[in-house]
Amino acid sequence: MYSYVGNIHLHSRYSDGEGTVQEIAQAAEMAALDFIIITDHYNLKARADEGFYGHLLVLAGMEINDEENHYLALDISEIVNNGPAQEVINAVNRQQGIGIIAHPDEKGSPLYDQHRSYKWNDWSVQGFQGIEVWNFLSQFKDEVTGILKGLYLLFFPQAALKGPCKETVARLDNYQRNNHRVFAFGGSDAHGIKIKLGPVTVVTISPYDFCCQCINTHIISEKKMTGEKENDQQIIYDALRQGRFWIGMDYYKSSRGFKFTIQAAEKTWWMGDTVPWQKGLHTEINTPQPARVKLVRDGRIIGESRGRVHRFPVNDRGVYRVEAYYRHLCGDRWWIFSNPLWVI
Repeated sequence: MYSYVGNIHLHSRYSDGEGTVQEIAQAAEMAALDFIIITDHYNLKARADEGFYGHLLVLAGMEINDEENHYLALDISEIVNNGPAQEVINAVNRQQGIGIIAHPDEKGSPLYDQHRSYKWNDWSVQGFQGIEVWNFLSQFKDEVTGILKGLYLLFFPQAALKGPCKETVARLDNYQRNNHRVFAFGGSDAHGIKIKLGPVTVVTISPYDFCCQCINTHIISEKKMTGEKENDQQIIYDALRQGRFWIGMDYYKSSRGFKFTIQAAEKTWWMGDTVPWQKGLHTEINTPQPARVKLVRDGRIIGESRGRVHRFPVNDRGVYRVEAYYRHLCGDRWWIFSNPLWVI
């Protein structure tokens, strides 16, 4: 299997971001990413800038809706208009796109954007492919609970990244254990918002260079990227459709090299796969650095270990995923959130 790392959910000057596509690509290439997917509000203008910037592949989708029910649409060619949530989902599906519910449980802050939050309020919907369980800008806003803390986070934004939103993870677990093939996505929601004192930029909120080091999307594929746009974008979108990816909080330690499979004597299944129940199944989990790993089945922790190699028996049917934490200073920090395998 080949592994590639990218960053999803970025905004450029084509909507409310402050960077050009070229500037964002430069920041992503400096972070050694393989791809990014820009998702400007209400338009697909960044599609004109798709392609390779050095070794980095830039792709473009869009973000739909305004005050509530924000929805990311990837791998589409026609603009989807704002509207009721189910109509938006249906419009993306008609293009065979990838649709992701964005920052659904955002709370907002009284000190940021007049306490506005952009929650998902219609959970009667069907047909979406993913839920964003971890969004940098949403978590940053939610953590700005006072003036002093807000000032601290402006200069040390990594301190806001506490881990995937618990409420959103619980929703995702519920969908997955009811056999909905809905996958966990992470997004930076980078805008590169500059706070200026006269002509001088004092600090930047959700800067592109920082965001491209944080909540990243690591895909795995049996195919190798070749440097040809059509081929490589298909590899990326196929991996996202199949759930063959994990979310890595890569700021302190890169999660490149993580592996989560379920194995039998002569067979291996990867994230996103459906595994037929049989005796002798076990997990094989590898982390690139020593870590505390939790094996989760149907939303409940059923095993835990420390080290680089983690092996657990699979004793029952269910939905299996992995959480990993590494030691940092005096505690464990969130590091990896995997997509699941279904054992049926």
